[in-house]
Amino acid sequence: MGLRFGLLGAGWVAERHARGLLDHPGAELVAASNWREPSLAALAERFGIPRTTTDWRELAADPQLDAVVIGTPNALHAEQAVAFLEAGKHVLVEKPMARTVAECDRILAAAAGSPAWLMVAHCWRFHPDVLALRARVAAGELGEIVKTRSYGVHAHWGPSGWFTDPELAGGGALLDMGVHAIDTTRFLLGDPLPARVCATVATRYGDYPVDDDTVLLVRWSDATSSIIEAGWWQPHLGGLEADTELYGTGGYARVWDRTEPPPGQEHVSQAMFTAQIGEFVGAVAAGRQPRPSGEDGRVVMEIVEQAYAVARGGQP
Repeated sequence: MGLRFGLLGAGWVAERHARGLLDHPGAELVAASNWREPSLAALAERFGIPRTTTDWRELAADPQLDAVVIGTPNALHAEQAVAFLEAGKHVLVEKPMARTVAECDRILAAAAGSPAWLMVAHCWRFHPDVLALRARVAAGELGEIVKTRSYGVHAHWGPSGWFTDPELAGGGALLDMGVHAIDTTRFLLGDPLPARVCATVATRYGDYPVDDDTVLLVRWSDATSSIIEAGWWQPHLGGLEADTELYGTGGYARVWDRTEPPPGQEHVSQAMFTAQIGEFVGAVAAGRQPRPSGEDGRVVMEIVEQAYAVARGGQP
């Protein structure tokens, strides 16, 4: 018998996690929760989930459940992660880990006092092309990395609903797309810590109370400088929706030097979500910390929080 999982949420990312769980022999998807009953019922029917409830707290209290994947709006991440960790259940929480660093710290405190493991779902760490470039960097092929440029951008469209509600989301494109670019950059560099953050954060393309155009400059503890862009409704893309370039003393490399995925491939592929589930299940089985950890998720939110603070007139 594998780990018995509950799934919180019934949107696009929840479906990706459901497929990943069904693909893994060490996992059983036995329950799901969402506040909207029709979408929950549709999810359960599509993936053969035997138990559903509109009250996620029932799953936190269920002794038959070993672990949970949290794919709900950002405002719920901290409360839900803390409840499941305190109940001794392993937690895989979607990015961003929470809306604020303070909420991240609440989750980390719960994890420190729990026998269960915590992982944050930064899925691009599991894309084979990102992994291949990480291996080249680690082998010294590019020499010392001097600077990077990353972006996570939607061109000609942007999300709606809770994504544009500052209370539910905590922010806009920076928390939706920028966190991907931040974490992918950090992963490729070997996970340094941020030393300095400068930022411009603006709302330029839509009528909503959150940001849709952000440019960050991050100075890392290893002396690398990173330009990171996030946006919705942009009029142009220089390639795929997410990408990272590395400039080193020994050469240059880019994750995807193309404007379209190869035939038959998705840029945002199911395979990386399935591999992410594999890391989580494998780490729990081995009794080791899955990566990215809660500390990794907190670093991303530290950069986001610094960016918002600087944009409001604070010091970098």
